[in-house]
Order: sequence, then structure tokens, then C-alpha cells
Amino acid sequence: MPQANGTVPNPSSLDSAEYNPIEHLNAIFSHPSTLSSISKTSSALSTHQDEIEREISNLVQRQSISDVQSVQSIQAAKNDLTELFRKVEDVRARALQTEEAITEMTADIKRLDNTKRNLTLSMTALKRLQMLTTAYEQLRGLSSSRQYRDCAQLLQAVIQLMAHFKSYRSIDQIATLGRNVSDLQRELLEQICEDFEVTFAKAEVAQRRGMLAEACLVMDSLGDNARSRLITWYCNTQLREYRQVFRSTEEAGSLDNISRRYAWFRRMLKTYDDEHAAMFPAHWRMNEMLANAFCEGTREDFRNILSRSVRRTDGHSLDVDLLLSCLQETLEFEHTLERRFSNTSRASIDTFSSDSERAPVFSQAISEAFEPYLSVWVEAQDK
Repeated sequence: MPQANGTVPNPSSLDSAEYNPIEHLNAIFSHPSTLSSISKTSSALSTHQDEIEREISNLVQRQSISDVQSVQSIQAAKNDLTELFRKVEDVRARALQTEEAITEMTADIKRLDNTKRNLTLSMTALKRLQMLTTAYEQLRGLSSSRQYRDCAQLLQAVIQLMAHFKSYRSIDQIATLGRNVSDLQRELLEQICEDFEVTFAKAEVAQRRGMLAEACLVMDSLGDNARSRLITWYCNTQLREYRQVFRSTEEAGSLDNISRRYAWFRRMLKTYDDEHAAMFPAHWRMNEMLANAFCEGTREDFRNILSRSVRRTDGHSLDVDLLLSCLQETLEFEHTLERRFSNTSRASIDTFSSDSERAPVFSQAISEAFEPYLSVWVEAQDK
């Protein structure tokens, strides 16, 4: 708006929050001569007012349009949020459905895995049962025809297969088959022992040596008890004559005939080497077991003989020279056995760790019987 002097006042003054119209008018009409410009001033003010009103109207209109747009934007945002929430809920529902489907699929897969595993176990058990039944029937046939080499291999397979069915013994068919296998094992054991007994009784070792050697393989398959039974039988059979001839109560069993005892056993070992060694597996160490049984029996005989000699009441005392001679010959015999079996004994100890499988030690195996009576020799020296 122009002032009285023709200048337009700074409109910013009208925008001031501290605007004072009286001061503004006094500034415009500061002199009476300026009153003549009232009409101009009024017209300028009206024009400025109109401009302000138009500007306000425009601002109001723009603000109205902006408010509508803001409302529309807010409404659109609300609609978008509603749609977003709906989609999120839809996604969550689908996720739950997917999770349920995956859980059902996983359960189905687990059931299928269990079914597959059970089916595999059943098929394996059925196959083993079929193999066991077939092997059992074949084993019976081989046993009847005394084909012991094939029996030994098949018996091991039957025993191993039978071990897989220990947990199925509650099933009648499996229990019956298990009893049949056990019965067949006992029949084989008795049959082989009978074969040995008949062969030795008829002196047909040379003719049936091969069959008996194969029978020993079956005894190995039957286990330690079966092998021990045959070893014990063989030792007792071979030493039966010795025990009868050199009984401690007979004349042949006296200390005077001690050299005959050892000569008899040397012949027995030669017979073993020539005729019997090929029948028995090397790891049985049958000749050592035979020697050990001989030493144990001979030691007990000498203990009885020496004990009776000391207790004699007919005035005849124990012959010191004979005692020393017998002891010397016994030590030499033990040394011979120790030298013969030392290498095989060490190999056997390395091979078998159990105490029952260790080779006998022949040092003092017989001479131990003489130790309590060495005082007789000491007393004789003192005299």
C-alpha cells in the first residue's frame, strides 16, 4: 500500500504479530498536508485487502484440496493396511496349513521308514530262517553219511544262524528248530566219539584216519567241551594199558622198573607220531596232553610207592641209591619232554590266551613226588 509521500509501506509490517494500526496511520499521515492522500491510501488498502483475501481464499482452497487428498491418502492407507493384514492373516493361515501338511507328511514318512525297517528285518529274518532250515536238513544228511569235512563248515554256519534267533525262542517253530539243532549237535558228538572208540577198538586207525581227521574239525565247531571230551578219551584210552601194567601195587610198578615206564611212553609217543598225529589238529597239541596225562599218573604212582616204602614195618628201608637213580632218570625224562615240547608250547601260549589252552610244563612234572623223600638221602649221608 503506498504512503502519503508516494511510497508503499513494507507489507511485512502488516504481518507482524505486534502490528499497531494507530502507529501505522500516524506514520502515514504524519503531517496535515498528507491528509489529501487519504483516498489513495484507502484505495491502496482496499486493493491490498482484496489481494490478501484472494490469497487467503486460494490458500484455503488449496488447503481444502490438500485436506481432501490427505483424507483420501489416509483412507487409502487404511485400506492398504486392511488388505495387508488380510494378506498377512492369509499367509499365516497358509503357513499353518503347510505346517500341518508337513507334519502329516513327516509322520507318513516316519511310518514308511518304520515299515521299511520292519519289512527289511522281517525279510532278513525270513531269509536266515530259510537258510537255517536248509542248512539243518543238509547237515542231517551229511552227518548220516559221515561227510565230516562238509559237516564242520555247515555246522559253523548253522550255529551262527541259530544265534540270530535267540530273541525268537518264544515262537514255537523257532524253539522246535533250536531243539532240533541242539539234538543234532549232541548226536554228532556221540557219533564221532563212537567212531573213535570203534576205530581204535578194531585197530582200523590206518584205514579211517582221514575220516577221523575230518571228524576233529566237527569237534572244533562243536566247541571246547566237545574237544576236551575227545582229548580226555584219547589220553585215557592210550594210557589204559600203561595203568594196568604199571599199577603201583604190582611188581612192574615198583621203582626198579622205572626205566620200563619211560621206555613204554617213548614207544607210545612214536606210535602217536607215526599213526595218530595226522588225525588231530596241530592246535590241539594232543601229544603234549598225552604226555601231561602220563606225567600226572606216574607222579601219583610214585607218591604211593614212596609212601608205602617209608611206612614198611618189615625192616626194609627205602633204598637210597635206588631213590637217587630213579630221581636222576626222572629228571632226564622230564628234560627230554621239555626239550621236545618247548617250541610248540611257546607258540601255543602266544596263540591261545586262555589258561585251559596253555601247554603243560614238564619241569618237575614227575620229580615233584621225590622231593619229600630227599631227606632220606641226607640222613644216609650223615651216617
